[in-house]
Amino acid sequence: MLSQLLAQLPLDLSQGFQVVPAHKLLAPIPTPAEGADRAWCELQNIAEYQALLSPLPFQSAQALIITEIDSSNLSAVRASLLRRYPAEHPVHRLNETSLNQQTLATASSAQAWYLPALSIEADLASPSTLEWVMARLAGPHGCPWDRKQTPASLREFLLEETHETLEALDAEDWPNLKEELGDLLLQIVFHAEFGRQAGRFNLDQVYTAINSKLIRRHPHIFGTTEVSDADEVLRNWDAIKATEHQEKGSQRHSALDGIAKTLPPLATAQLIGKKAAKVGFDWPDISGVWAKVHEEIAELQAAVSPEEQAAEFGDVLFALTNLARWLKIDSESALRGTISKFRRRFVAVEQAAQAQGRQLSQLSLSEADTLWEAAKRTEKQ
Repeated sequence: MLSQLLAQLPLDLSQGFQVVPAHKLLAPIPTPAEGADRAWCELQNIAEYQALLSPLPFQSAQALIITEIDSSNLSAVRASLLRRYPAEHPVHRLNETSLNQQTLATASSAQAWYLPALSIEADLASPSTLEWVMARLAGPHGCPWDRKQTPASLREFLLEETHETLEALDAEDWPNLKEELGDLLLQIVFHAEFGRQAGRFNLDQVYTAINSKLIRRHPHIFGTTEVSDADEVLRNWDAIKATEHQEKGSQRHSALDGIAKTLPPLATAQLIGKKAAKVGFDWPDISGVWAKVHEEIAELQAAVSPEEQAAEFGDVLFALTNLARWLKIDSESALRGTISKFRRRFVAVEQAAQAQGRQLSQLSLSEADTLWEAAKRTEKQ
């Protein structure tokens, strides 16, 4: 059977090829789940869960033969292939007597399909392509700008791309988030390529580190451990993490250890409160948190010297981050939202003043406040 198929193909056997039966391209049928066991998209009421076939059992940069195709699996096979190949990619429909070329978008059922190899530049959906592109840019005769960079010089770009990703996330701008996540991923691959060339680590080792960590810290999914809820998952996670640090000889001495020094102050404050709460250093209920906020505000109002005012202002901010934690609000996201809202309304006031032939600085406080309230009403409509 296979020899008959190969005889029909415009295939250079010296370049190699793959043979994959159609059933290997079918996503597994997910086990029915109800209630809290449903997938993320269903728990969030976004969409019906679609099982993912991953990783794909072929390399699209090499010639591929798919066998055992029939009407029952045709749609699923095409969907899997479209994860790697463009819709216009040629497909040779094979049977024992003929060879018929179509495209992946139009190919119909046959005994087998033959797909010529994609060039690595065209294999745009493959993670290995990004690794190859970065190696080419930072390699011999590569891009002068890329080869000029260092891990230290890339730091500002990693920070910038992280914040642009957060901005798209806050705006729920999903098309832009897709692009920003790609930009953020590029920074990771950039650092991994420098690590590979320096003999420190490579991208495979980055994948190994995170995959092994996720499997190890989810024994209730990949092992036999049973958990009752998300809180127990977090307790197990912390226990496993502590054991890992001990085995590496980096056991932490304080419950507050392990917080990145470069985190923004609000995020650091909220994380410190969270870590302290894990070891019982917290209020028994939210009424105590509210009382602490009012206490700190009163002390700020009573402060006289600039030093006292600065210290008490910091105490107010810290108390507010604890309140945010109790209210399940992310302090950084909340403040970014308020800043964005202020910016929109301020620009609207500027434009309204300009429509009157005036500058904002020429308005009285009462006039500016009237335009501000109008901007608020317009925003709510």
